[in-house]
Amino acid sequence: MNRSDHRLVAALLFLAGTILLLLLRPAGQNPSNPVSEMQVHQAPVLQFLQSESETPTSKPVNTAARNRALLPELDFESHADQLRKQYGNQFTVIVEKPFIVIGDGPAAKVDRWAKGTIRWAIAQIKATYFKKEPDHIINIWLFKDKQSYETNTKAIFGSVPETPYGYYSPTDKALVMNISTGGGTLVHELVHPFVAANFEKCPSWFNEGLASLYEQCGERDGKIVGYTNWRLRGLQLAIKDGFLGSFEKLMSTSDREFYDGDGTNYAQARYLCYWLQEKGLLRDYYHQFVANAEQDPEGIKTLKRLIKQDDLEQFQRAWEQEVLKLRFP
Repeated sequence: MNRSDHRLVAALLFLAGTILLLLLRPAGQNPSNPVSEMQVHQAPVLQFLQSESETPTSKPVNTAARNRALLPELDFESHADQLRKQYGNQFTVIVEKPFIVIGDGPAAKVDRWAKGTIRWAIAQIKATYFKKEPDHIINIWLFKDKQSYETNTKAIFGSVPETPYGYYSPTDKALVMNISTGGGTLVHELVHPFVAANFEKCPSWFNEGLASLYEQCGERDGKIVGYTNWRLRGLQLAIKDGFLGSFEKLMSTSDREFYDGDGTNYAQARYLCYWLQEKGLLRDYYHQFVANAEQDPEGIKTLKRLIKQDDLEQFQRAWEQEVLKLRFP
């Protein structure tokens, strides 16, 4: 054979070998997956969550269910020990499942936040709304003051916080707080990971409305309730000046539209939740909204059915009159 024939034979042999390897590879194996099953099970924190699109299988993979099955293998104590080794005596680290609380204030104060506010809030919101816990470990960083909050957020997460109070970052699996501003933002942010675990397609208006409700909260008859808070003043001014948008507009906003809007989006969503709470309807609204989310992704139809009112404009006018009578403090 001449040189061209040798090249042709070599190419054909390479192609045949490649096809044979593909045929012999075990079904469902994904060579592009950089983390083996052994590594996933041994890791103290689940580092890799494979998406359904990355899994070559004929049946869709229920990622959330798989991760919940792995939850008992998440080693909270090992995760906490890693944090203690990494940060030494700079932080107090406390396990409060499904969270790890890390604070740079006095140890006794960090302990009170963990076993008081955080434990109480988790128990309350789970009893009222949520069956599932987040399927991964989440760190709660409690920085003792403004300087600590800004300096440590930049050092640990590589960014300057956009809010003076605190925020939740699903990417970093962290709640980051300037705890000197009080516990209101802390309880607000605790709601978000539970919403994510229980209501995957929750629209921003309800996610933030429910979380904002508990910025000022306590117990009534043994159950968590939101009280009027600082958002009321701006909402009342918007109502008086005729600037407040309709409920249908609020509930139809995309995530970007909600967050890019003015502060009345938060206030309007919060006090709609507050009204439902005071009428004894909020818990039922949440559960019906979750059940009907595929057919009613905005929650508009569910609201109309629950309040027995098809005309949301008429309902809003009555709601506005009640809001104008509220007081804070």
